[in-house]
Amino acid sequence: MKLSEALNEIDRIRHIGEFSAAVLKHDRQLRMVDHATFLQKTATDFQLRFVACFEEDIRVGKSLGYATTCDAVSRQAGGQAGIQACERIAACVSRLDKALIKKVGLRALSLFASSFGRYSRVAECRSATIRIAECCHDESRALQELNSQSLGLLVNGFSKWPEETASRQAAIAVAGEVLRRLGRYPRFSEFTPRGLANLVNGFSKWPKEAVSRKAIFAIAGEVLRRGDQLSLFNQQDWRSW
Repeated sequence: MKLSEALNEIDRIRHIGEFSAAVLKHDRQLRMVDHATFLQKTATDFQLRFVACFEEDIRVGKSLGYATTCDAVSRQAGGQAGIQACERIAACVSRLDKALIKKVGLRALSLFASSFGRYSRVAECRSATIRIAECCHDESRALQELNSQSLGLLVNGFSKWPEETASRQAAIAVAGEVLRRLGRYPRFSEFTPRGLANLVNGFSKWPKEAVSRKAIFAIAGEVLRRGDQLSLFNQQDWRSW
């Protein structure tokens, strides 16, 4: 599909769920210059048409559309427009009260945390991630509902501000959930090599925490157990160890 066709499709959409689905579709299909242009124009469109409706849409259960769009446009190819969109959404998230941030849901919050973590020097991203960390700590039982990828995204986001008490407490909660799954599942079979590497990289930011060390040791044991699958770990994964 050509860039013009992708942008025309995006322009016709009026609902955030459909918008995010189209963004993800074209994010996969477009390449090189067209890909960057698409994400940057999409980021601008996202800000102009949807960000102002964020809280209203959260109240009716449409948080995932915002989270997936933010995750896409905040990547490097999204350029300055993507950073600005991420910053504006972060400002919205940081202002949510306890009831509203719970309505966002931990799956969407994990995507937000990962997106905001890309810009650790942006005050709004820091404040929003701390707000997410506080929610995860308060609602730690709900971590059981997340898949391994979402757990890794949360830890990745929190690890960008390891000095914050909320980040540390939330990461400890995630580490506890990872250890709990060790006893529930056949080892760490649900975790991909990249997922394991992300968890180790995140937990390593809190080396003085016993549960972080225990989780890292458990993951190391899983890597050894997968000895015949080590080729699945790419160079980037190994750099996390």
